[in-house]
Amino acid sequence: MEKISTRLKRLMEEKGIKQAELATRASIAQTSVSRYIRGVQEPKSRELHAISKALGVSMDSWFSGLQPPAGADGEDGNWKTRATSAERKLRKLREVSLKFNQIMETDE
Repeated sequence: MEKISTRLKRLMEEKGIKQAELATRASIAQTSVSRYIRGVQEPKSRELHAISKALGVSMDSWFSGLQPPAGADGEDGNWKTRATSAERKLRKLREVSLKFNQIMETDE
């Protein structure tokens, strides 16, 4: 799975947005944006929502691209269970993300 820091860098490059501009658009400190880009810290859900809006992407886009972990190809004969568990977790994460988006939209 692509890390949030990697995805953030890629999206900023695609959109031609610099750290300072993203920080201003998202109303987040530039030092925080720098930490997120470097992978030193992950944004909290509120900051991630603000960054998503500033970049014009959905909250769900941060969590797509789930891939089975290395070694999950049947070493212990249980890879299907682990993959199913990961899929359930991803679905739950998407549900929470959608609910969060709805709450944030009603707060604005």
